Amino acid sequence: MKRVVPQKKHAPRTPPPPETSVEAAPEIAELIDAEAVKAEKVLEAVVQQVVERGVAVPYEKPVEPEPKPEQPEESQIERFDRLHASPLDRTDELLKGLRDASRDTNAVDVDVEWRYARACLDASNALPEKDAKREGLTFEGLRAAERAAALAPENGLAQKWLGVMLGSVGDFQTTKEKIQNSYKVREALDAAYALRPDDATVALALGQWCLKVAGVSFVERGLARAIFGGSPPEATYAEALKFFRQAQELKPASKTKALIKLVEGKMRNGGK
Repeated sequence: MKRVVPQKKHAPRTPPPPETSVEAAPEIAELIDAEAVKAEKVLEAVVQQVVERGVAVPYEKPVEPEPKPEQPEESQIERFDRLHASPLDRTDELLKGLRDASRDTNAVDVDVEWRYARACLDASNALPEKDAKREGLTFEGLRAAERAAALAPENGLAQKWLGVMLGSVGDFQTTKEKIQNSYKVREALDAAYALRPDDATVALALGQWCLKVAGVSFVERGLARAIFGGSPPEATYAEALKFFRQAQELKPASKTKALIKLVEGKMRNGGK
């Protein structure tokens, strides 16, 4: 007899996935690329907006600029000094401001008045020698210097500019007036020198005064005494040389150096 062996039943095979699933892969890649392009365009638009309009990028806190320190307000005197020191010619603007400040009777100030005198002299010196306005400006400056010295007799700058302006008006005075005025010039400059011994301008002005007075001859002194009833003050070339050397030491200048050589030459030729 034959032995009957039961046959094993095999599980049905799963059919392979349709070919269409493989073909769909390129479409997914295209969708991803398209979305990437859109995102790139959105980012580019945001960046452009930031550049053109200064709009902050979303989700970024805008950076606030640091506050600038407050600058102290410029005072009236600081403004005058800035105009005086300007490399441009600001004399007219400065003179107008000083005139207005001087006319303010509620704020009479020695620091305004001596600056006013200085500005008048600067304006006068800027004009041609024959210009008639020079005389008016010089005497205007003298009046300002006199007010400064009256307000503060112990102010060295007030005395300095009083002496300078008294000497400057001599160009427009008679011989008698010059003689009478010369004592006032020396008095103001001596007061300034005592208060400001390190001021080169004061030393220079004293040297020039001594040089001019020392140059008056014996005959001229006699004529002055006979005609005007007074004699010019006295000074020597040695005094002038002392002041010029001091001025040169404090503030070297070619003009002062030339004056030193001039006085030394006069002394070698017998001048006293």
